[in-house]
Amino acid sequence: MIHRVARLPRRLLFRPHLALLLFGSLSLISGWLWFGTGLFLGRGSGLTVWTCSFVATMIAALTLLRRRLQLGGLLVLVVATVVVPTLALIALRWNTGAPILMHDGAYQTEEAIRLLLGGLDPYGVDYTTTSMRLWHWYVNTPIDPSLYHYVYPPAVFLLPLPAYALAHSVGVPFDVRLVDLLVAVVAAVAIIKLPWRWEWRYLVLAALFLDPFFYLAQGRNDILFLAPIVLGVLAWERDRPMFAALAFGAAAAFKPFAVFLLPLLALLVWRRSRAERWSTARQLTVLAGLILPGLLTIAPFFLWNPGAYWADTVSFVSGSDPHRYPIQGYGFSEILLLLKIIPSPGAYFPFAILQALGTLPVFALGIRRVVGRPTLVLFFSRFVNDNYLAVVLFLAVLAGATRRGARRIGQHVDRDVFTRPAAAA
Repeated sequence: MIHRVARLPRRLLFRPHLALLLFGSLSLISGWLWFGTGLFLGRGSGLTVWTCSFVATMIAALTLLRRRLQLGGLLVLVVATVVVPTLALIALRWNTGAPILMHDGAYQTEEAIRLLLGGLDPYGVDYTTTSMRLWHWYVNTPIDPSLYHYVYPPAVFLLPLPAYALAHSVGVPFDVRLVDLLVAVVAAVAIIKLPWRWEWRYLVLAALFLDPFFYLAQGRNDILFLAPIVLGVLAWERDRPMFAALAFGAAAAFKPFAVFLLPLLALLVWRRSRAERWSTARQLTVLAGLILPGLLTIAPFFLWNPGAYWADTVSFVSGSDPHRYPIQGYGFSEILLLLKIIPSPGAYFPFAILQALGTLPVFALGIRRVVGRPTLVLFFSRFVNDNYLAVVLFLAVLAGATRRGARRIGQHVDRDVFTRPAAAA
């Protein structure tokens, strides 16, 4: 009885109706603030964008109530909530020339592409000398330390580079969010193809595309590493460990903190290789897939200018660079700042010690759980922005759905093994 009561919250959380109520409501509220008020797109266009989302929410709710085409109804809502606002903001930029509501990281990624195509290293560049200084949130303010560094790994600007070069060669405008949309489509297709019950796929889709804190329309690039994770789960479920390893390796290539996931994944691969009696060559090949994407994308730029790469991607975000990343967000660092233990957002503090003290026990627990059963654990950096919380929530939902899916597949396998001799008899 107690066990059933303890499982009740988890069962309630994995219900499509609750997912639509939660994420649908959040996306409608966020959409009204960003678009419906007309503050950025104008009253008419903004209200039209929000109305599309509202109507699509009603369609998604109706499909749930009628118990027909539930995933189709959700996809209609995803298009209205993600694709339509993104295209509206891109059109606004192309018409006005101003990147209104475009994330500064997305805009800086376009600058990094231009620098690379011009033969310059995107790392170690003073971006105050580029059009980044004219980006609307940096105008009439003190120079932001972020303008002295490019914090993202090379994969972030290497992925859209061919599309940018093609658009530039034919003389059509480019926006990096178009590439993000294509990646989002790949992620959505991968989720739909997962061999799970529709309810679990529904919840994963909602957590990824309806959570407004991902700011997909504005160009935050979390989708670039979440999509490979979804592809990795799909490949693993379909018994393709090599493709899964490459996908998880690609996720680490897009987000530096995802590198902490790789040892646990390597342990998971080792566990499966022993259970299935892989050859040594296959085991080493799959393990190599975990590091190959990061190695191929990071090594050339690190070797190009090791000091600049380290300063931009490590020293700046860890606080050891003179132009250190200002403390912000919802993490422990913000608490220390509010308590005046840290005098200012730009002050140095040895967060690495706190990170090690907090991470090592969790890492040890993760290893223990992987040895016991295949559960994935992800660790995060010291900056806890709102989109980081969205990432944590999505990965928790994905992990829960993965566990349920694996358990269901295992039950089917056991049932087949149990009944096959009787059928043969």
